[in-house]
Amino acid sequence: MNKVLESKLRRFRARRRLYRLKHPARRKLTDADLDHVLEGHEVWVGSGWEMGKRADLHRVALGRVDLHGALLQEADLHGADLHRADLRDADLEGADLHRADLTRAKMHGAELRWADLHEADLHGADLNGAHLQEADLHRANLRGANLFEAELKDANLCGANLVGVRGLTREQLRGSSVDDKTRLPRGLGGQSDAKLEA
Repeated sequence: MNKVLESKLRRFRARRRLYRLKHPARRKLTDADLDHVLEGHEVWVGSGWEMGKRADLHRVALGRVDLHGALLQEADLHGADLHRADLRDADLEGADLHRADLTRAKMHGAELRWADLHEADLHGADLNGAHLQEADLHRANLRGANLFEAELKDANLCGANLVGVRGLTREQLRGSSVDDKTRLPRGLGGQSDAKLEA
């Protein structure tokens, strides 16, 4: 093997190792395992965190799963794949969802107060009527999401991408935190043109 090819192969392998470190494979659970985790979590919440076990679903593949009305208060879902999941009316108060994939998730009426959603991907998610008071959404991608009647009081939207969101009003934004890196939809730009939809 010539030196040029050898050098390219070394660089390729180094890039692949780096990618695997940054993007570890998501875990998979059987339906029975998921039910067991949810049951243990329900006991944990109901007992004031004294019995049962906190749901550890970080980096778990849960795309398209039905979690309608599920009790997931304070659950660990960071980095989980929840794309197109049904989370309508789910209780996710204080849950760790940072860097979770929630693209096109159904989250109508979900309880997300104090949830950690920083750097989460909520592209196209349905957050109609969701409770996001004091949620951490900094650097989250909400492009094209439905925020009709969503509660955003004291939510952290610094650096968030809100381009193309539907149903967002100035009234909803009042009291939330935005900065010059927040990308607001056209018509809702405030202090800086940088916030306006391109």
